[in-house]
Amino acid sequence: MRMLSLSAFDLVPSQAKCREWLVSNGIGGYSSSTAIGMNSRKYHGLLVAPLRGTSGRHVMLSKFEENVKSGQSEFPLSTNSYPGTVFPTGYKFQTGFSFSDHPVFTYALEGTKLEKSVRMLHGKNAAVISYRLLSGREVALEIRPLLSPRGIHQDPAQSGQELAFESDRFGFEIAKPARMRVCSSHGKFSPLPQKYFNMQYDVERERGYPHAETLFSPGVFSATVGRGDELHIVASLEGLSSSEALDALDRQSLRARQLAESYCRANHLERTDFGDALALAADSFAIVTEKRKGIIAGFHWFSEWGRDAMIGLPGLLLCTGRFALAREILSSHARRMEDGLLPNFIDEREIPHYTSADASLWFVNAAREYLEATLDEAFVKEHLWRHMRAFLTSCVQGNNLVKMDDDCLLSVSDAASTWMDAKAGEKAVTPRKGKPVEINALWHSNLYFMRELAGRFGDRRTEDMCSQIIDTAGASFQKFVSADGGLMDVLEPNDATLRPNQIFAVSLPHSPLNGLQQRHIFNLVRSRLYTPLGLRTLSPEDKRYHDTYSGNQAQRDSAYHQGMIWPWLLGAFYDAQLRVSPGSERNVLGALRPFADALKEGCIGTLPELYEPSTMKPAGAVSQAWSVAEILRIYTKVKRATAEKQSEPLSAHRSVASTAV
Repeated sequence: MRMLSLSAFDLVPSQAKCREWLVSNGIGGYSSSTAIGMNSRKYHGLLVAPLRGTSGRHVMLSKFEENVKSGQSEFPLSTNSYPGTVFPTGYKFQTGFSFSDHPVFTYALEGTKLEKSVRMLHGKNAAVISYRLLSGREVALEIRPLLSPRGIHQDPAQSGQELAFESDRFGFEIAKPARMRVCSSHGKFSPLPQKYFNMQYDVERERGYPHAETLFSPGVFSATVGRGDELHIVASLEGLSSSEALDALDRQSLRARQLAESYCRANHLERTDFGDALALAADSFAIVTEKRKGIIAGFHWFSEWGRDAMIGLPGLLLCTGRFALAREILSSHARRMEDGLLPNFIDEREIPHYTSADASLWFVNAAREYLEATLDEAFVKEHLWRHMRAFLTSCVQGNNLVKMDDDCLLSVSDAASTWMDAKAGEKAVTPRKGKPVEINALWHSNLYFMRELAGRFGDRRTEDMCSQIIDTAGASFQKFVSADGGLMDVLEPNDATLRPNQIFAVSLPHSPLNGLQQRHIFNLVRSRLYTPLGLRTLSPEDKRYHDTYSGNQAQRDSAYHQGMIWPWLLGAFYDAQLRVSPGSERNVLGALRPFADALKEGCIGTLPELYEPSTMKPAGAVSQAWSVAEILRIYTKVKRATAEKQSEPLSAHRSVASTAV
């Protein structure tokens, strides 16, 4: 698997604060920082772990303060931001940064070359930070762990905190807020408590949040490393020794390659660097524990979101051949359904919030995608069908968010319950109370799918109900057609704002529009909203359009769905293109090329929540599930189609990955 690398230009504080990396552990935790190891967010940390199941994530180990002694010279490896200055300046000695499935940092120190890596144990709350001397004479390493354990959403404390700890010659241990052991593979640990005052998190400052934190160090690890030798420091909530952690790393060493090869086998494709990277990024959002299976909506701050999980599931799990996990997640979400609604999100306390008008609609669509991918009709009938019928009944009779009107279209009672849900205080920034276009496009398509299932399952009552609604809903959908031939974004009250939501009326399997209308809407969206990295959420010609995403929470929320570019919408856009221009798979494949470069921007190896129009720079959450999912899904779709048309060898056994998209 080819490494994604940064240039020397990116390895300076002004650039590196936005060049991030993240490694997840598959149970809700992660390790993350910047390409120079300078934490720029309160969410950064070498070990960020959930303390209650998969929730309650805490920054347990913030970072290391690192120094190298070579002969009579001493060099810092670490870099920190303080008020008005950067200190120490380890970035000046850093010569490289690369990322495949974990970050690797290289340093040149007067004839000595040193490499550092950060890895997480999959399925455990444990991180291993390793130092290896690549060339040059023997060096002495001094590593100070810096801590200020707190919840990831908690404001950093400028005053800091005193931490009780116990130590021995191999390391130390803290007991609160959870027991964490930090130990080294060799050398010794010396208890020398010290505080590091007023460290700055630059991105938090730019976002208008408290951004100064005082970190506590219990002491220092010291070890001598010769050429070819390694020093490993392990931080874990499982109390792992260094040998236990290294053994676990050995067992998972082929995991990234196996994920890439499994993706290729599932789709009868040859490996490419682009496919490898997307398959690995897709895995980062999956949560698998003995008690729970789920999908994290995004990093760093999102938890599990029902809408995001259902939109993301086809790309993240079905395209990668993880059908068993898809079944468990579909089943678990179905069991959480109440009055026809799926939870919008499950918070850090594991409390579900039923505030989404469309999560259940995306659930039915995900069930359709699952059935098409697996032909597993028995699972759908046994585990999902009764919940789908409950959803249908609830929509017809009405619940606290959604109700079918006399025209058989769905009306939404909460102005901020669709995916465009930003609020300024209690007021929706993008109010969509009434009949949103994408909700009714989903409703129409879902009815066709449920009617087909009802026929297969011998459920005549549901089949007849769907047929009756389809006839009226299909005709009523024409009310969305505006004077220019596009679609209203919302009906009753009517809102003719040009937004990307209308593309779903073209992309979904059962469109309520005729071919001429479909082509017109696709061309309208392409000409006014399309960019190579996503669809704008508002036309630049609209006076409410924002082209920047900056400032405090209120300022960002006002721009969130008022012009920002969202990658996940390209999945529907390219589905629509393939419908109105059959045989255009190669054009779509070529259009995805910018994402090969996008994987090297922002958070390396993944895709962000959105892009800022004025700069085309990543913004929002640094790694977003549905962004990765929809680009992977459409890439897989067109890659398979082009391979089949050209009769290319459908071998998944090449040992060297191609660099082509």
